[in-house]
Amino acid sequence: MSTVTAFEAKTRFGELLERVSRGEEIVITRHEKPVARIVPEGRQNLDQVRQAVSALNQLRREIGGRTKGRGKLSDAEVRSAIEEGRR
Repeated sequence: MSTVTAFEAKTRFGELLERVSRGEEIVITRHEKPVARIVPEGRQNLDQVRQAVSALNQLRREIGGRTKGRGKLSDAEVRSAIEEGRR
């Protein structure tokens, strides 16, 4: 992922579009703060999706390991925990 200033983006817009069409993501900054991102149209970042799914699966395994041997919580137990958290 590349970073360019707003002025550079304005003066080299065609070049930036060509880079994006080849799959590159470009962040545009103003006063050294990110304000926009140019990404290829219609393409999900497959690596980010895979990482998110992997993290969710890992969390599911961790939760399953913590609750082994215990039954599911009843509605009353869930409401009680919520009320306790509000105190």
